[in-house]
Amino acid sequence: MGWLITNRSYNKLKDLRFIQEMLQNGNESGEKAKAEFNNLSLTQLNWKPAEESWSIGQCLDHLITSDCLYFPAFKKITEGKHEMNFWETWSPFTGLFGKILVTQINENPRKKLKAPNIFTPSQSYIDIGIIERFHKHLDSLFEYIAGCQRIDIDKTHITSPALKLVTYSLRNAITILIQHEHRHINQAIKVKVSKDFPFQ
Repeated sequence: MGWLITNRSYNKLKDLRFIQEMLQNGNESGEKAKAEFNNLSLTQLNWKPAEESWSIGQCLDHLITSDCLYFPAFKKITEGKHEMNFWETWSPFTGLFGKILVTQINENPRKKLKAPNIFTPSQSYIDIGIIERFHKHLDSLFEYIAGCQRIDIDKTHITSPALKLVTYSLRNAITILIQHEHRHINQAIKVKVSKDFPFQ
C-alpha cells in the first residue's frame, strides 16, 4: 500500500510538471507572437505570399477558431462535469490517434497538412483587432490548461472536434494544442520574412 501511495504521488507530480511545462511552452508562443506581430499594419496582417496561402491574420484567426472548439470540453473537465461517452471510454484507438496527431501536428512540420473545414480561418479581410483577440484567447486557453492540474490527464479522454471517431487523452489534447500554437505562429513568421512582404 505504501508503494501505491508513493507511486500515485509520483504520477501526480509528473502530471503537474507536464502542465507547467505546457503552460511555459504556451507562454513562449504568446511572447513570440507579441514580438513578431504586435506592431504590424492592417496591410501587413492581410498580405499573402500566394493566393492559396494564409496571411498572418488568418494564421492567428485559425488558432482562435480551432482552439475554441475544444473549450466546451475543457470547461466541463475543469468544472468536474465531464462524463466520457461510450466511445471515449472504450475506443481501442485512443492511444494510437493521440500518438499520430502529436506526431503530425508538430511545431516544425515536415509536410503541409490541410486543415479540416471546421478549423478554416476567415477568408475575408482580417481586422486589426485580431492581435488583441489572439492574446486574450491565449489567456483563456492557458486558464483551461491550468485548471487541469487536479485531473487525471491520461484517463480523461475527449473527442476531436473535427472527427467524432477520433478520441485521445487530455494529455495528448493539451500537447496538440500547444504544438499547434507554435506551428502556426512559425507559419506566420515565415510570411513576415517573405521577400515581397510589405514594409508598412
